[in-house]
Amino acid sequence: MKQKNSITTVAAAILWLCAIAAPVSASTIFWGSKQNDTLVDSAGNSLDASYQFELGYFNTSSGWAPTSLNISEWESRWIIFDKASFGLGWDPTNREINTSVDHTSTSGSTSSSANPASVFTQGATVYLWVYNSKTLVGDVEWALLCDSDKGANVFPGAWEFPDPSLQSGESFDWQTRDLDTAILGGVNGVQGPGAYSVDPGVFVIQTHVVPEPGSALLMIIAGMGLARRRRAQSYQV
Repeated sequence: MKQKNSITTVAAAILWLCAIAAPVSASTIFWGSKQNDTLVDSAGNSLDASYQFELGYFNTSSGWAPTSLNISEWESRWIIFDKASFGLGWDPTNREINTSVDHTSTSGSTSSSANPASVFTQGATVYLWVYNSKTLVGDVEWALLCDSDKGANVFPGAWEFPDPSLQSGESFDWQTRDLDTAILGGVNGVQGPGAYSVDPGVFVIQTHVVPEPGSALLMIIAGMGLARRRRAQSYQV
């Protein structure tokens, strides 16, 4: 009898350890696009297997925000929530993104791509970063998109991190059709900041040719010059 009680105690301890080790799910986020969506690069070609799609947000300390002029800083400030890649949520043949991830009761992520220590604060804007490489050398194309008008969505759930106190079983649907702002690239028929050789007209996502560091510096200098001219003109008025 003593041996049986010992076995029972050990089994209970194992179950308890498994329970505290496993992340507690608060809500599930289904995200992606329709099948055969128009997801293209700057030349109008369909995005291929080299492209990856990351959900996340940025460390915005000191008032920093992502723009087309500070792209070299994005990676160091990026906090990934989930990712879709070829065979793992991204199907280039059918031109479809289709995957899901849980936002836990501790404001974490169950994605294997996320840092277990990362916190995804309720209400923070979620960005979709589309790229074929994060190395700024060669033929690199990016798009950075978000959902600014959260009240006009076709699907329930704005692109922002939900309340972590929600009960397990709650779900949200983040679809590319609800994205409306391009920090870089184009979204839902509107080309934002970037360089394109083709305007596909009707599209859901279009990536932009990312300049190499030297060219990016020229963009920053040009942007600073434009800002100075605008300030000078305002003083003259």
